[in-house]
Amino acid sequence: MSTDRYKPGILEQWGRRVLIAIRTSTKNEGQKAETSFSEASKQLLFWGSFWSFWIGFFPSVLFVYLSLYLPAISFSHLSDIPYQALVGFLVLLTSITVLEFYLLFRLGFYLSYQMAKAADVELAEEPELITPIPGMMARLVLEIPDPRIRLYGIDPYKHLNERALFIRTLLYKSKVFLSNIFAKLLLKVFLGRTSLRFLIEYISGPITGIWDAVTTYIILFELRKRIITRKLADSLLIQIKSKFRNPKLIESVLRSVALSIVYTKTFHPNFEYLLFGLLGLLPNRETLQHLDDWEAFVLSLQSLPEEEKQWPVAIFAICASFDGTLNAEELSAFSGLSEHSPTWILDRVRHLSATIQKGELAESFLWMEKILPQERNS
Repeated sequence: MSTDRYKPGILEQWGRRVLIAIRTSTKNEGQKAETSFSEASKQLLFWGSFWSFWIGFFPSVLFVYLSLYLPAISFSHLSDIPYQALVGFLVLLTSITVLEFYLLFRLGFYLSYQMAKAADVELAEEPELITPIPGMMARLVLEIPDPRIRLYGIDPYKHLNERALFIRTLLYKSKVFLSNIFAKLLLKVFLGRTSLRFLIEYISGPITGIWDAVTTYIILFELRKRIITRKLADSLLIQIKSKFRNPKLIESVLRSVALSIVYTKTFHPNFEYLLFGLLGLLPNRETLQHLDDWEAFVLSLQSLPEEEKQWPVAIFAICASFDGTLNAEELSAFSGLSEHSPTWILDRVRHLSATIQKGELAESFLWMEKILPQERNS
């Protein structure tokens, strides 16, 4: 069965190299402090936001200071501006912005590595995966969306409007860099020839700093969720490998992961990790069809012994928590599984989602174990 191959772009490859270099340069550091992952991640979120603010603040102030030596720019008088002055302004604007983003990226890579280290997650190359840990972290820091891939016939976008996806992807890729440049340009244009010109220095720095701080916080917040769910996914694979040899059960679990991919509408790296781990347990994986079909999943449950039916449902429930929220399609799916799932499962899924959102790694493991069939945990 064919799979779409994903080739990381230049930026992502650079990010992976930087992360590996950070790992190499810090491997001889002392043991990590006896701090819980929850506390360590909160500190990293705080310091990431703190330093990002100043990385945004100072280049913006520097840009404003240097631009005061250039002629003021107005859209209505562009023809009156010397060509050299306009080029100089654009070069200055681009250079300052590139410097700002380079510093933000380097900070993001370092903090990402520290967060992974706090959770005892190795930056392994994982050549069997399309998205290894370094790739996942690099894409988050560089704000590169998850790749549009379809593996083993699983289509994450089958329920997503293609036009909406295109517009969202375009905005995602351009928003940060262009909005940063656009904000500086507007400040220069609209305040450059007015009596409020002096306000540029006081407005642009804090605005850019706050923007960068919020962006870094969001990136690290998402990374924290993905680190927690990678740990959960790893634990699930270990349990499945140690407990089960029934190919029909593994196939049903595989279908539950495939459906989670469809309902999340993206190829979440930890879904990919689970998917390849489960496929490796099936000798006949090349013959599998319609893995993301709901009816085929329900049919696969019917062929299982009664004591095994709860496992695919439990895995589906845990995967529904991977992004920290439950969407309408996932809630509807739970109602369709009421015949095969206990009445308490949805409440526990919400608790698991909440602990993932809060960054509570140990609590997330506890709630995951409460969702898994208890008779298999003894």
